[in-house]
Amino acid sequence: MNRRKSDTDYAYAVARVRANELSLLSEADMEQLIDADSYEDAMRKLSDSGWGDLDESGDYATYLENYFAKTWDLLDEVLEGDTSSLNMLLIPNDMQNLKAALKGLILQGDTQGSYTKSTVYDTDELVAAVKDKRFSDLPDFMQEPAQKAYDVLVSTANGQQIDAIIDKATLEQMLKLAKETKSSTMTALAERKCACADIKIALRCANTKKTGEFLRNSLAECDSLSVDRLCEAAAEGQEAILDYLGETEYAEGADKYRESTSAFEKWCDDILMDCVYEARYTALGIDPIVAYYIARDAEIKSARIILSAKKNGLSNDIIRERVRTLYV
Repeated sequence: MNRRKSDTDYAYAVARVRANELSLLSEADMEQLIDADSYEDAMRKLSDSGWGDLDESGDYATYLENYFAKTWDLLDEVLEGDTSSLNMLLIPNDMQNLKAALKGLILQGDTQGSYTKSTVYDTDELVAAVKDKRFSDLPDFMQEPAQKAYDVLVSTANGQQIDAIIDKATLEQMLKLAKETKSSTMTALAERKCACADIKIALRCANTKKTGEFLRNSLAECDSLSVDRLCEAAAEGQEAILDYLGETEYAEGADKYRESTSAFEKWCDDILMDCVYEARYTALGIDPIVAYYIARDAEIKSARIILSAKKNGLSNDIIRERVRTLYV
């Protein structure tokens, strides 16, 4: 049996990550991107900042995905191939690929471009197991939701229900993996990711008049919110959900949602950054490495918001309202 790593085992990895933090974009860098004269100018600024060469397609989504993949390549290198302590961060990618593979059974076409990079499990093996309906060959936590989603697929082809089944299983596995690390940062991240997802689901279900059964089957249990209270509130409507949130640590989120959905989405990402700020002053352990990953993630989201807005001709003021809080 492999021993659990001690904080000192991460000394080299933390040192490498600290060096790479110097390349994170600052608020001043983001301002330069926002003030870029055009989409093409913003892309050139990213390239000049070391984000990689531009290709002829000008596709920012692929460009950003390739850059973010380098973050995981770095972590894989500094952790010498043993990234198991970070599985919580990548499991959503595996589950997204599970969704794509299941839906590929209906499409009967090439879905290769639908799969996300940087995963815990081998994507080719996952896709092959789903294609042959060998769900028992999937990792244990995937087997039941995969079978349930497949049953929905062949009986109703209800994409929303399939998403709900897989998304709930994703959140439950993230919480489980985070608690196993014994890292307070990882646990707080997973808890807030789960809570924000539950809030979004409850609001969406209330606004679209989904049944209580659908909602209950979609929500993942977490420590900071009551699934029962969320379901009861959703039955009454959006305002009842926001009133319930006012009684919890997510009261600010309710205020942001009343302000606008974009303000709420920004808040959901920003409270994740709150979880990792302390890691800037931590010398050892897994937390600084997790913080670096979250920092890069926030950086990528902000770049995506800016590039999308530039492409669609949105004003700089609107862009500033949506850009995420950065780590540096």
